[in-house]
Amino acid sequence: MIRLNRLLCFLVLLTFVGGCSIFRGNRADKEPEAGDAAPLLEFTPEIEVERVWSKRIGKGLGRKYVQITPAIVDDRIFVSDAYGLVFALDRLTGDVIWRTQVGNPDRRSWLDISNRSDPSFVSGGIGVGTGKVFVGTVRGELIALNMDDGSEIWRETLSSEILAPAAATSDVVVVQTSDGKMYALESESGETRWTFDTQDPIVTLRGTASPVLSDGLAYAGFANGLLAAVELESGFPRWEQRLKIPEGTSELERINDVDGRPLILGQVVYAANHQGTVQARRRSDGFMLWEKPNPSFHALAEGLELVFVVTDDDLVVAAQQESGNEAWIQEAFKNRILTDPLAFHNYIVVGDDKGYLHVIAQRDGRPLGRYKIGSSIRSPMVEEDGVFYALTNKGHLEALRISRIE
Repeated sequence: MIRLNRLLCFLVLLTFVGGCSIFRGNRADKEPEAGDAAPLLEFTPEIEVERVWSKRIGKGLGRKYVQITPAIVDDRIFVSDAYGLVFALDRLTGDVIWRTQVGNPDRRSWLDISNRSDPSFVSGGIGVGTGKVFVGTVRGELIALNMDDGSEIWRETLSSEILAPAAATSDVVVVQTSDGKMYALESESGETRWTFDTQDPIVTLRGTASPVLSDGLAYAGFANGLLAAVELESGFPRWEQRLKIPEGTSELERINDVDGRPLILGQVVYAANHQGTVQARRRSDGFMLWEKPNPSFHALAEGLELVFVVTDDDLVVAAQQESGNEAWIQEAFKNRILTDPLAFHNYIVVGDDKGYLHVIAQRDGRPLGRYKIGSSIRSPMVEEDGVFYALTNKGHLEALRISRIE
């Protein structure tokens, strides 16, 4: 009888909460405000986005602002949901090659209606390298799976949650944790080779940057605004530079995280930070070549000798790689909560919180097309052979192709 009474109370509560929606204002009837999302732009499309295939990936990404970046190796794409289910798919057809569960969400009673926490725990996916798939969790675990069959090879618990994909070479895997540390682990065993530690600010964005491994160095950005080049063999910093000194009187004003993956082109590394700037620095010593006031917590993209930036307020900016001078700026997506930019062929693709994909031209930033993918999207997209892959927050992995309208 007690259980039945609880169930009845639960149903009454749901009915009351649903009824409250009648008191909410209709945003469409209001004048747009400074922080409102820009309305969809009217234009004549030059391209269309076509679905190649779609696959449901577990239970989706949950409510913890998790971003799961898929990874491509040859004809396979690896992806996971936020609740421990990892997939290997044929990237050409979407057929499942293997799936495996790397852990289980924390259990709670379904009658505990006061507990609205999200039990998702996968937060740092997907890294690949040397025949392995690497998955990180909010529990601080880095899990290495066999790329062929999904079997677990090793599992190591680090100091804090892992919020971005690991990067790997033939013998080492490098990953960041949310407490300002970067770890290098032996790829075969998971044994820690070294730890690089930074001083974490009191308040940070929820996210970390994936390191970039090149020429024996790990290039990484941190929550305190630091960009560093660290030797893979020893963990010794070749150089460290702050993109911006924290300013402001409150901790929120002083947030200057480098959350986007650095971009390496030739002998230059490009990086951006929240409430800061985009900078180009010399890879050998970190010397600054140029900086421009385009604050961003996103990864950067490149094409046509340009660097593409999605700013904090969702402007898309193209800067000259050599000088940083602005080539064009697209303001049509302001405050639409965009993903990292994906650049390939002559296109830039960004997703938004309303479930739209926007395609613009690399050369001048003009809108080329739009596609309603369904639910909102926040995870970075990946591309191979002209097909790009987008994972929605509700867990649909879409393989998509762009074609010109004749």
